[in-house]
Amino acid sequence: NMMKSFSLGISLIILLAGCSGKSERLFQNEDVSYVSKAEEINISYDSKIIPDDILNIDIYNMNQKSNILKDSTLLSGNAPKNNSEYIVTADGTIYLPLLQEVNVKGFTVKELSLELTSKYKRYLKQPYAKVSIKNHKIYVLGEVKEQGVVPLRGNSISVIEAISQAGGLTDHAIKNRIRIISKEGVKYKIRTLDLTKLSTLNIDNIMLKHNSIVYVEPTSTKGLSVAVKDYLPIFQIISGLASTLLSIDYISGGR
Repeated sequence: NMMKSFSLGISLIILLAGCSGKSERLFQNEDVSYVSKAEEINISYDSKIIPDDILNIDIYNMNQKSNILKDSTLLSGNAPKNNSEYIVTADGTIYLPLLQEVNVKGFTVKELSLELTSKYKRYLKQPYAKVSIKNHKIYVLGEVKEQGVVPLRGNSISVIEAISQAGGLTDHAIKNRIRIISKEGVKYKIRTLDLTKLSTLNIDNIMLKHNSIVYVEPTSTKGLSVAVKDYLPIFQIISGLASTLLSIDYISGGR
């Protein structure tokens, strides 16, 4: 508990250092509601593959019911060190048997699975590719100093630490309306967090898991309603900011 409190304290110092002294204090001595009830939203999104991602890839030759990546006669010394894991290089490529160098940057898992299945049809009668991303990450977007990907060292990260790792809030951030978007079961939900409340320090249940999005609104959208039907402008902004990181789909009926 002592180590956890120390870690949280360091995160807060970093976060506060990233905020302008001229703006309102991030935490005030108030104890009121600091997070809205989760509301369902009509969107879905998938991570796009980026450099340093760790991919787990299996290529099956269905007519022989075998995984060619475990076939030493095809690998010719190029077998990945950990079963079927491949680390994406800085230029967004990996090296696969038969195909050799393959560009994977910007693909979602589903898109790359289809792409590899198609490419392997030149060599196999009934190929089937299965791809997954092994490393976990979240996305901090909007009015932070370094928006983008925040890698997870474990299974989750606190909102405060995530914003700290993104360099802290900018002078134009609306501190009492931090949007948290995450998948819960099969539904995507959004919460609104107020970082101006002292009670936020006691938060244990607002932990971000893999593929969550933290979106810090700019002051120019301050008039935006918090009703679910009015969230679309937020996602349009996120789509623009995250075009290289996420593939966002609007589910039928969401527009």
